[in-house]
Amino acid sequence: MLTTERLCTRIIRLLHAPIRVYDAAGNQTAIYVDHGEQQDVLSCDEEYLAMLLEKGRREAPILHLEAEEIVYGAVRDGETVYLLGPCCVGRDPVAAARRLVRRHGMDPRKPYRVSGIYLYDFMELLLLLHEQLTGSEMESSELLLRSFCDRRFEQAMQEKVHQVFYTLQESAAVHNPYDQELREQESIRTGDLEALYRSFAETYVGKIGVLSHDPLRHAKNLTIVLTTLASRSAIAGGMLPEVAFSMSDAFIQRAEELNNVGEVTALCRQVEVEFCMAVRNLSSGGGHSALVARCKALIVQQLHSRLPVKELARQLEVTPDHLSHLFVREEGIKLTDYITREKITAAKKHLAYTDDAYGTLAFSLGFSSQSHFGQAFKKWTGMTPKQYRERYGKQSDK
Repeated sequence: MLTTERLCTRIIRLLHAPIRVYDAAGNQTAIYVDHGEQQDVLSCDEEYLAMLLEKGRREAPILHLEAEEIVYGAVRDGETVYLLGPCCVGRDPVAAARRLVRRHGMDPRKPYRVSGIYLYDFMELLLLLHEQLTGSEMESSELLLRSFCDRRFEQAMQEKVHQVFYTLQESAAVHNPYDQELREQESIRTGDLEALYRSFAETYVGKIGVLSHDPLRHAKNLTIVLTTLASRSAIAGGMLPEVAFSMSDAFIQRAEELNNVGEVTALCRQVEVEFCMAVRNLSSGGGHSALVARCKALIVQQLHSRLPVKELARQLEVTPDHLSHLFVREEGIKLTDYITREKITAAKKHLAYTDDAYGTLAFSLGFSSQSHFGQAFKKWTGMTPKQYRERYGKQSDK
């Protein structure tokens, strides 16, 4: 049976931050750490510790965010309080550590680090400890609501809604029409690129809502919204969810990397085009079956594994012979050759845009060895991976 002590030991290996245990009087009775001796935020700032302990004595577990980037968690077990953190949920744990040193009167001459973690991962670890201690379950959504959605939070939200409604009424402004959005998303769902471009060109009264008063942030927020909608429309049109979600992640990450409103706006439109074309490619070829379309989508999704035909057939719930024969008949290429070709296409992008070692690339794409990768690459491109990188790689600037 897993004891609380053993669980805490395992959690800190993932959390990379202390778990401190306090009694009813506020005395620390235990601490779990995964690193050597370093300064302790809560030992240096007793007032801050008292505030966290007060929060921690509530009936349910609680989160506390400091300056929107440092997270703490508290779980109560009778009169005992377990405090987790601090962890950084922002982008720069090193800078966050420096700010913690200044805020809490720590010694700037001594080294101090704080680990980075996604907020949802932190919550899952906190809730795991809560369940171990109390035997009761809680979902992360409830934890968020209990931690942050107090009366002031709800009031501020309602005030913002009222403010936006009032501004629109005063200016007699209206949003873009819903039926235009429906036509746009239907074009993506059906893979109808011509209809998508027509929806872009529609003239209508109204405009897209203000998603931020900063123009660049507004453009990025709009891209996130439309990417999410487009990915769901593409899934409805037959794309595998994992493929659509991966594309969505990549497009949103690219939007965040850009710092030019024009480029972000162009990306926003191109994202919809890419999803529309992906659906179109799934259904292209007239007589091509849904089974072959699903097979091709699975290949994209699992391109970095070995991908034996037998395994693809198992996932598609058909026999390997049936799948192979159908693929040759409809695509005009052996399924094994198609898989290799797709891997080589992916390899070409890696060689052009990254500095990954050839052996690493071979392994990541499911080739049995670097020499096997090299042979396959030359067969399909007429060049060795080294020759291809020298000609098309980013360092060539050609």
